[in-house]
Parts: sequence; C-alpha cells; structure tokens
Amino acid sequence: MATIHYKNPRVLIILLISGILFFVMTCISIAASYYNTIQAVRLSVANQSMKAATSVAGNLDVATYQAFLAHPVKENAAYEQIKKQLEDMRDQLGVLHLYTLRVNDDNQGAKVMIGAFPPDSKVESTIGDPCHVYPEQIVSIMNGQTYYSAIIHDPLFGVYMSAGAPLHDSNGKVIGIIGVDTDMEQVDGIGSEVVRRSIPIFIFQGIFVIVLVLVILGLQCWYRRELRKAIGETEETYQDELRSVISSMRSIRHDFVNHMQVLYGLIECGYFDKARDYVQSLMKETKLLDLTVRIGNPALMVLFHTKWEQAKSRKIVMQFAECPDTFEQIPSIDLIKILSNLIDNAIDAAAVSSGEKRISIACRKEKKKYVFEVENTGQEILPEQREQLFVNGYSTKESTGDAQRGTGLYIVNDVVHKHKGTIEIESNQGVTRFTVHLPVK
Repeated sequence: MATIHYKNPRVLIILLISGILFFVMTCISIAASYYNTIQAVRLSVANQSMKAATSVAGNLDVATYQAFLAHPVKENAAYEQIKKQLEDMRDQLGVLHLYTLRVNDDNQGAKVMIGAFPPDSKVESTIGDPCHVYPEQIVSIMNGQTYYSAIIHDPLFGVYMSAGAPLHDSNGKVIGIIGVDTDMEQVDGIGSEVVRRSIPIFIFQGIFVIVLVLVILGLQCWYRRELRKAIGETEETYQDELRSVISSMRSIRHDFVNHMQVLYGLIECGYFDKARDYVQSLMKETKLLDLTVRIGNPALMVLFHTKWEQAKSRKIVMQFAECPDTFEQIPSIDLIKILSNLIDNAIDAAAVSSGEKRISIACRKEKKKYVFEVENTGQEILPEQREQLFVNGYSTKESTGDAQRGTGLYIVNDVVHKHKGTIEIESNQGVTRFTVHLPVK
C-alpha cells in the first residue's frame, strides 16, 4: 500500500504541472499571436499610409500651395483650392485625416497649415495649430524620407496612426510635410478575430500535450515493468546458481569428510600403499577439477564448477576447454542463461545414455564473434524435433510432474536473438552438439 500512496501523488503532481505549463504556454501563445497580429497590421497600415502621403505629395498643386504659404490665411484663394484637393484625395484614399505641415524654424515640431477632416468631425482645422512631430521624424523628412508613428490614442481625434512624406517645390526643396492619419479603431477587433480563429489550434495543442503526457507516463510504466521483469529474471537466475553453489559446497564437504575417513582408516590399518594410491586418485580428480577454474569470466567459473559437481553426482564426465576470454561484451546474466540451460539439458540427456556419459564444453572468441559449444552423449535429436526445441513448453523429455519442462531452450533462444546471434544443432551417432554464435564489435 505504501507504494501505491507514493505513486499516485507523483502522477497527480506531473499532471498538475503539465496542466499549469499548458495554461501558461497557451497564454503566452495567445499573447504572442495578438502581439504579432497587431504588429503586422501596424506595419501594413504604416506602409500604406506612407505610400498615400507620398502620392498626395506628388499630386498636390505645389505652386498654389506656395502661393498660400506666401500669405497663410483662410481668405487666400489658394487655401480653398488646396483644401478642396486634400478633401478629394482624402475621400479617394479613405484615410482619417489628410493635412499639410510646416516645420518650425528650429526644426523642433511643426504646425498644421491646411487640413481635410471627416464631415462629421467636431474639430475644425485652424492654420498654425501645433502638431507634435518628433525631431527624428523631421530629420527623415529633411533627408527626403517618409516616417510613421506608433498607434496614438487621442481623446480628441480617436485612435489613429500618423505617417508623413516630404513635400518638395519645383527645385526639390522641402517646403512642408504631407501628413496622413489612418483610423486604427479596428485593430483591436482584428487581433481579437485572429485569436478567435486560433482557438482550434490552441485546442489541438492542448490535446497534443495531454496525449504526450499520457505517452510519457505509459512509457514510464512500461519501462518500470520491463525493469522489474529483468531484475526478477536476474535474481531468479542468480538464486538458482547460488543454490547450486551451496549444494556443491555441501557435496564437497561431505566428500572431503568421507575421503579423510577412508585415508585415516587405511593409515590406521597400516595399508600405506593403498593410502598412497587413494591419494593419487584424488590428485587426478583435483587436476580434472582444476580445468574449471581456468576460466576468464568469474561468473562462468562458478557456473562450470557447480555444473561439474552436478555431473559428477550423476556419474557423468564433464570436460572443459580453457576459456581465457572474459566475454565482457555480453552481460554475465545472459551468458549464465545460455550456458546454464544448455548444460542442464546436456546433463539430463547424458544421464540417461546407455553408453558413455560425457559432456564437453568450449567457450572462445573467433574474430568478431563469441562461440559457445556444449556437446553431450545420449539420445539423438531427430530432424523433425529440432524446429520445435525452442518453442516454449516443448520438451523431448518426459514430464516428471515436479518441474516445468521445455523452458530452457526457449530462454536460450530468446537471449541469442536479443544479441542477434545464431544457434546450430548437430546430432548424430549418439552425440549432440549445440553451438551458439554471438556477434561482437
């Protein structure tokens, strides 16, 4: 129960954090979309306004305007002519305000000279009204360039954007500025519309985040399950081998006590020659056992020792070729799975042999592969049986009722395929050999 109480809060925390992150990212995305839309509209309107101002500057009757500047009063006939031109062009361009500006002598601001305003405007154009123009904008005008402003929120004129273009006389001298104000009341509406149209995208992003979180949690659960499975298999394998080692140690202790009793009896009775022969036979057996310790891999050394004891207890001669290689490129647990199951099968097969009972084991490295061979005497494996050997639950041995049969070679085959290796089976004239090839770098 402790594990369950630990996991659930963690999952809830992950989901809560994911929800918060999704909410924050959605808000940022909405704000970014709104800002980008406003900026795009602003730049588009600014470009159109500057083009409109340039067009007006190119089509305005400059000579008449200069006549007005010579005597800048409303009673001047040139005033009405220029105002009529500005009103006509304002209607054609669809702008909010269209007017001319005169730069102050100190280049710090400008004054409205003639303006064209909407018919319903409550503001009347007055000659000489101050107009706020930034010094850098005036510099742009004097250099023959256009300018545009940020969006202006004015309680008198509303929400608009200003743009300006230089007005030149016939000699190319800047004699004023053509100012254009464009209504920006609809910009907020455009931004809101873009956000509204982006809602399906935000919903998709939300679903994507939820699916991604579920996939991550699913992968985490799968990984934990596989990890527990692998740990369980590893623990089971090592527990089996540990039990075999303990059993072997008990057997060795028992044999040692028996040998000492026999030697003591022979010496006590004065049979010194027989005692010497008995010791010599023990030395031969010790040399045979010494082959099992000339193994480079410690795990295999322990495995071979325990299997040698098992074979000896069943009157089977087990021979080992020297294995100096450590086989470090293959996990020891996988080596144990392969060889322990192959040797167990070999012991079972050799034990029921009516003739010689022998098992030979060889492990070596050949170029870019490891080779493991387990050979035993006993009943041959028929060709039609070989394809079924690696099927889980299939066995050529009779079921004893106390152990599950047919899983050893299935495990071997599974490990070999995991390492992209192969298994070869040869069985003739009372000898069966399993050869495993595992590629290595």
